[in-house]
Amino acid sequence: MSADTRRAISDMLAAHNTISLGTAQADRPWVAAVFYASDADLNLYFVSDYRTRHGRDMQANAQVAGAINPDCGTWDDVRGLQMEGRVEVLTGAARLKGLGCYLAKFHAVKALFDQPRNRNEETIAERLKAANLYRLEPDWIRLIDNSRWFGFKEELRLREVTETAD
Repeated sequence: MSADTRRAISDMLAAHNTISLGTAQADRPWVAAVFYASDADLNLYFVSDYRTRHGRDMQANAQVAGAINPDCGTWDDVRGLQMEGRVEVLTGAARLKGLGCYLAKFHAVKALFDQPRNRNEETIAERLKAANLYRLEPDWIRLIDNSRWFGFKEELRLREVTETAD
């Protein structure tokens, strides 16, 4: 994997803000769109209520998949990322670091945290502060870019995955 590909993945993560997050539990798949921020190690940080379906799925099964891609109108415009990895709920110093990354990307959320303007924003800020902050550590990421040529893809393996029998 070239440094150019890693940079292209990092740039795409920075340029977008929503991942379609795939979870599963008891052989029932689910997909939810969540806002994310990423760091230099290509980890993704997102906030979610543990009571949501994807939140409950992640409590039971930390292995997730995701796709990030802009809407497009032609085959040549298809670009995006596919990934697979594990999520964990962050606490303590790791949560503060992840939250810093998240708030640096989402300035409106930071403003809401720092100075809510009304009772509604106070309620939203309270809920966000109480919600789980997750880190998705990708095991691998696939870059898709049909602008290079139809069907172009490169993969970046970040961690070796060992299959376990359940």
